[in-house]
Amino acid sequence: MVSLFKKVIPIQGKYLKPFSAKVASITSNREIFCIDCFAGAARYEDEKEGSPLMLATLSDACSQWQVPVTFKIINVEPNLENFLSLESETQSWIQKGIVTNINKKFNEAVPEILSKIGNAPALFFIDPFGPTSVYFSHLLPILRRSQSATELIVNFDTDGLQRIADATQSKSDNPKTVKAISTNIQNVTEIIGRSDWLTKYQSANFSTQDKQKFLLSLYIENLMKFGYAVATYAIREALGKATKYHLIYCTRHNDGIFLMNDFIFEEENSMLSDHFENRMTLFPTSFDDENENRRKELSLLVQSFLKENTKTTRKQIKHNLIFEHFAQFHSKDYRTVVQELIASEKLHASHGKKRINDDESLTYSG
Repeated sequence: MVSLFKKVIPIQGKYLKPFSAKVASITSNREIFCIDCFAGAARYEDEKEGSPLMLATLSDACSQWQVPVTFKIINVEPNLENFLSLESETQSWIQKGIVTNINKKFNEAVPEILSKIGNAPALFFIDPFGPTSVYFSHLLPILRRSQSATELIVNFDTDGLQRIADATQSKSDNPKTVKAISTNIQNVTEIIGRSDWLTKYQSANFSTQDKQKFLLSLYIENLMKFGYAVATYAIREALGKATKYHLIYCTRHNDGIFLMNDFIFEEENSMLSDHFENRMTLFPTSFDDENENRRKELSLLVQSFLKENTKTTRKQIKHNLIFEHFAQFHSKDYRTVVQELIASEKLHASHGKKRINDDESLTYSG
């Protein structure tokens, strides 16, 4: 089965280019690492390139930039057949010292990974096969890195975690069931990295969606304790489909949040465009109408923020709204809405001009 994270590969590719260029500038040797922690085979069953080959190809492009970047890749894969596929398909990059393949489980490979990357900037892709493949303790050595340019993109199996948590609710006193309940409680605790979830989970009258939101929020809170800004995006196969996974993006730099927001929005917008194109003859609402409605919604959110923060900047507006509304609005939407508020004289730039940058001081008059 192909992971839903395959949908995120285009986002990886778009984000990695500015990430590579920016963080390489803070190093003396312009060397950065990308670690594919659950790499899988080099190709999918349909023979299309998987993330290991996509990353290797990107490395070639980085080496040809006007100011070259040495983009190194570490693939972690415990399955021997998949590992041999990686070794074969990435042999030319291995010989150049660009690719390293590790035939271990992720948690067993972490010490070797950290030894290889030293203090270099690094981006970790963590796409496990099921929620129990990554305990929070496995991430701790990564989260505790002193290198500020350490980022993580995690495919979090929200649906799978909720099912394990639900399995702790049985009232049976059958010895096998009691043992299974104990194991499930321990698994959830290990995955989210805290034990205080159980009492509220058992006592609250949660809907399925509320259960998933609750467990996800505890996980995010734990990640944030290590100085990361964390944003989440619900991964869907198509519009109207239920969310089973969340992309969790962790960075110590707000610019990264803004970039990732826009790249994910563009993928979502592409899916929305296809949706309307396929159903145009049946429904009168157009893609343009949807864009207009989205900006009206953002305008209301911005004005609500401005009523409480009359002195601000466009960057502060984005920063305060982007986490709760991650990937719902593009940077272009923020610029358009702010520009419209200036044009309507509800918002005033300090220099009195109509055109502004992100850091221009703004005053709201309502």
